[in-house]
Amino acid sequence: MGLPNSKFNEYKKTVLQQVQNLERDGWDQVALLVYIDQLNRQKNTNIKKQTKRPINDYLDVFFVGSDSYTEMFITSQLSKKEKVMLVIRHLGGYLDDEGDLQLSTEARYKFHPQMSPGAVFLDIYSKTVQQAYPNGLIVAKKDKKLSKIAIKKKYADETKIHQFRHQLDKHNIEYVEAYKKRFGLKNDEEAIKMILKDHWFYADPQYHNRAQIGIDILDTDLDKGKRTLTNKGLFKKVRKEGFYRKILSGDYHSEFIIDEQGQLLSQWTKSIRTNEYWESTITNGESFNYGERPRFDQYYTHDKLDGVPPRYFDTNKRNELKQSWIAPTDNWFYQLLRRMSEKGLRYKRK
Repeated sequence: MGLPNSKFNEYKKTVLQQVQNLERDGWDQVALLVYIDQLNRQKNTNIKKQTKRPINDYLDVFFVGSDSYTEMFITSQLSKKEKVMLVIRHLGGYLDDEGDLQLSTEARYKFHPQMSPGAVFLDIYSKTVQQAYPNGLIVAKKDKKLSKIAIKKKYADETKIHQFRHQLDKHNIEYVEAYKKRFGLKNDEEAIKMILKDHWFYADPQYHNRAQIGIDILDTDLDKGKRTLTNKGLFKKVRKEGFYRKILSGDYHSEFIIDEQGQLLSQWTKSIRTNEYWESTITNGESFNYGERPRFDQYYTHDKLDGVPPRYFDTNKRNELKQSWIAPTDNWFYQLLRRMSEKGLRYKRK
């Protein structure tokens, strides 16, 4: 049993219009064939189940990370660089006057609300970035003397790709907060571990335990030769703010920074208590990783794509704040505090 002729003609006309619209969105012919196949599979399922879904309904192709979008992305024969930028363009990505990435609220494409941290698409997209930029997001030596704004505007694609990590973070944080609320969980850490199930681990949070000069520490608390915190400076920081832990998804891409109460430290959380706290969320908060876990990665993708690019492509606010927020020295004392924190010891003064 199939569609009546009148309905079938209407179906063909609708499919043609949808395909033309998607072609204007930048999808290539191979991806469009995948979409047509998806529509036919859906049509046949609807006929068998006698489901009265409107013929003119698109699939979930406008949700980045959905099954439909992911299948089209994987199958597309666009170059790796084109595919990386296609996603950002779909979401309305553009650089503002300061050279910082914004996503248009009017873009038709959105992140799939059911795309969880650790989702397949996040890993696929990250690996596409690795393949598109095997040497990393680099700046020519002669251009490194330019101002940060000038660099970001000259290297617009690299800037968008780097700062798109923040938008992936934002989506992950909103997902965790919604999940926590939905299931009435006591804190974000519990939600993160439930979402990731057995696919998570603690990682080194050295650059997420920065302290602010003049607020948390003094100039005398710096190891000036390395511009890091002395042991005394780190102890001051943890007594005042606690020791922040880092949780990563098993694929190494989705990252979360947790305070001693198990709550997220992120600029994307809905409750920002003070301006000082907000600055800490920017300097110490999470950052999505395009690279792989360093201990298993002979190509140093984490360093090339996540470690070096912030020097050139970070937002103006992060560049400004990093001048006065100082990370700990990675020594025996720091590692002791870290390991004890992961075991449950809390340092913040009540």
